[in-house]
Amino acid sequence: MNKLRTLPSARLQRRWLALPMIALLALAGCVTAPTRMAAPGDLGQTAEVLDVGTRAKGTGLFAAEDFQVGPYQVSHVKRGWGSSEGLSLGIFSNKTHKQGFQYRFKGQRDWDASCEYRSKEQGLKIGVLLENNKATLSCSCQHGDQDARLELKDEWKPLEGRMHVGGAEYRMSQIAERRTQNGMVVEQSLQSPALGYRVDSLRGGSLAAVEVLHPGRIWQHRQLPVEQREPMACLLAGLMLYGPQDGR
Repeated sequence: MNKLRTLPSARLQRRWLALPMIALLALAGCVTAPTRMAAPGDLGQTAEVLDVGTRAKGTGLFAAEDFQVGPYQVSHVKRGWGSSEGLSLGIFSNKTHKQGFQYRFKGQRDWDASCEYRSKEQGLKIGVLLENNKATLSCSCQHGDQDARLELKDEWKPLEGRMHVGGAEYRMSQIAERRTQNGMVVEQSLQSPALGYRVDSLRGGSLAAVEVLHPGRIWQHRQLPVEQREPMACLLAGLMLYGPQDGR
């Protein structure tokens, strides 16, 4: 005798339909939130934050890299120039590399800006290879006879640099996640993954910072002289275009 098949109850059907939604919510809860840089020092309470509007993540010759940060506009980004030279003579080797980009920065004034990365690698092979690698990143922003510039060098450990804007000089340093290898702390370089950079007075107080993780943002202390804010933001935008060096 054939048995009659009964249909699931309406309550059981609703439970089955809810299972995919529950699974999706569980997966969403496991997704890690993107890493963001925190404002260094007391800048979180004392700074004006310049957030970035819509910004494409791609870079390169055909990428649209224009974006707005606070009241300022970054445009006409041109990448691509570069050169490499090398020399090897017996146990000694020497190699230099240059690469840079240009951009425009518009606020109350129009700034012509550029950044250049320069590296020098030296090697001496005497049974083992001894290496001495140095790199420098320099950026400048110009409007007429006004000039602002920064320079970061990773030959210093930890990496540090200087910024000159409006006749003032500030200290710069890199902000990065702590990395170890074989139990030893890995020293940061201009090619290491970075979260951002900070700008301090020569006495040590935090004055500004930039997050280079996409999409990025800038902090500027409210007591920073008004005439220095725009050229400083121009330089920090250059570091955003230089990026974190790990594709984030």
